[in-house]
Amino acid sequence: MTQQEERRSESAQPAEAAAKVAAEGPRRLEDFSEARTEIWDCLQDANRVLMERMQQEAALTAELASKLTASRSFTETATVLQNWTSKHIEMTTEDTRRLFSDAQQMLSASTRFWSNSAQAPSPESAGRFMS
Repeated sequence: MTQQEERRSESAQPAEAAAKVAAEGPRRLEDFSEARTEIWDCLQDANRVLMERMQQEAALTAELASKLTASRSFTETATVLQNWTSKHIEMTTEDTRRLFSDAQQMLSASTRFWSNSAQAPSPESAGRFMS
């Protein structure tokens, strides 16, 4: 191979690498869009559940107030408070499970996106980026 052919070959490598990177762009954009959509859907669902939970909390508190007002003895008041506390702990436990589930789902979507983005480049483009 002559020196001129070697120079042409060397100058073609960056062009080929650029073409490969450009070809990857739409796929990576699609991956990003899918991850963003999944995270957004999870956030919207979590927001809907949170709003429902706030309404349930308000109803539970209103019920507590009415039952405490209607109670006639210390034992009855203690029973009302114990039932309210049990229900409140149950709701908090459900909220915590939901929070971890939502966070895990969002983390999974992010991890899939970043692992797809961090795939090892081709040997030709790797050499280009290393120098």
